[in-house]
Amino acid sequence: MNRKIAIAAIAGLCISAANASNLNNFVKLDEKAAFIEGENVVQVPSASEYSLRQKYTAAERAEAMSAVAVSADGTQFTAEISEEALALLEKAIQTMQAQGLDSSFFSAGAHSPTKAAAEDDSMSSSRVIGADNRVRITNTVVNPHYFNGRIDVGCTGTLITKNHVLTAGHCVSNGAGSWYKSLNFTTAQNGSYKPWGTATWKNSVTTSGWHNNGDTNYDYAVIVLNSAPHGGNSGWGVYSGGTHSVTGYPGDKPAGTMWTDSGSTYAISDRRICYTLDTSGGQSGSGIKDSNYYVRGIHTTGSTTQNCGTRMNSTIFNTIRGWITQFP
Repeated sequence: MNRKIAIAAIAGLCISAANASNLNNFVKLDEKAAFIEGENVVQVPSASEYSLRQKYTAAERAEAMSAVAVSADGTQFTAEISEEALALLEKAIQTMQAQGLDSSFFSAGAHSPTKAAAEDDSMSSSRVIGADNRVRITNTVVNPHYFNGRIDVGCTGTLITKNHVLTAGHCVSNGAGSWYKSLNFTTAQNGSYKPWGTATWKNSVTTSGWHNNGDTNYDYAVIVLNSAPHGGNSGWGVYSGGTHSVTGYPGDKPAGTMWTDSGSTYAISDRRICYTLDTSGGQSGSGIKDSNYYVRGIHTTGSTTQNCGTRMNSTIFNTIRGWITQFP
């Protein structure tokens, strides 16, 4: 057997063992969720001391990466991660990275829609840095734009399976223990034109680090839809630098219109990437996509000098994949 394949198999077993122990063992809570009602109500977090933080103890990482989830009816769940399980996962990932398996092993491919779009019968904090270089996407029903969608709460998300939307943690939770209620998803929206309609949501999942403490280094989430908008999904995987684009639904542009900007990105830690691409509120949760249109991060925060997002690393990739398994 090829040595890299053998190592990948062994490491994969270690990851499975970590998941089986308690990485994704969700337990129902007795307390019902506190919901924040309304559309376009998301408060975009500003860069904080968490954004610049590089080191966490093992106990802090385990606590922050523990997951919390909510159903549309207010039922809550939690999955606490032990230091031992996290250590097992991280060791397995390091083994594969040492063999050059990071980008190939921690990625998932794209799938084209299986359902045709309806005909268009319409009439047709995050910052802008310097001149506004965003360009409007006028045809949203083509690759890769038909994987992007608007979340009613006032955010953007990307389909990474036929019914799972990757977005920012602050698009589902306020970072202080309360959940947002308006999480229905309209893929490829273009003004009043909604080519595949709007899908309702049944679950959302984020990290304890974001939900309870507002830690922007753990600002990522998944929304589970009741039905697949069109049967397709974007590719996604770990970040490795280069040119990327951020495409979404900015609040400073005409309602429901999709805009994009592209350029170079750079990592400031193993959890965050930054760029001078122009964005504004409403683009939170947008996928940071490489030149092959794979999602490599999630846009979350901005300032007058740079915008930033959650970096898709191997640990986060595996965590999100576990959430998808637990909440199909």
